[in-house]
Amino acid sequence: MARPFMLKTQPPLRPALARLADASNVWAIALLVVGVALLAWSAQLSIPIQPVPITLQSYVLISLAALMGWQFGGLTVAIYLLAGLMGLPVFSGGRSGLAMLTGTSGGFVVGFLVTTLLVGWLQETWARLRPLPLFGVLALGHLVLMVMGAGWLATKMGPVFALEKGFLPFLPGAAVKTVAALATVIAMERLAGTPRQQ
Repeated sequence: MARPFMLKTQPPLRPALARLADASNVWAIALLVVGVALLAWSAQLSIPIQPVPITLQSYVLISLAALMGWQFGGLTVAIYLLAGLMGLPVFSGGRSGLAMLTGTSGGFVVGFLVTTLLVGWLQETWARLRPLPLFGVLALGHLVLMVMGAGWLATKMGPVFALEKGFLPFLPGAAVKTVAALATVIAMERLAGTPRQQ
């Protein structure tokens, strides 16, 4: 009998920082601390426009998501968010507290975790470090983050205001940061010895 046609499925990619975290608990804790610190630091590098500042954070966010994968990356971002919501000044402008969830940046705060899970999962299961698919995944991550942020802002200020102040100003920076994240992820994976994916 002829064998039924079967699709070949590639095994999930294990990103470089996830593999390093697998090596020992010490590495895992160290990477969590560094990841949270990078997110907090990048939030302070901002253009203070109103009502939501433009920061370097989305570049760090999507880069970490692709390098850590959805599970380890999701854990890192969840710890970062928890620290900020509990009062540590890790959000943009040194802000913190539960009020961040109901303020004008609330959509972006929630979007951090959603974006990380999405980018990490798609990198592991589909993009798998291939440049063009990875670029698409990183761009999608940026888009999801911006739509969630602007969508929440629209409930506060109206859709026109949200589009003009919470979406369009972020587009040029998002394009540049997506390209930078792509270069960062590929360079880091190459340095880690990740083989080229098919």
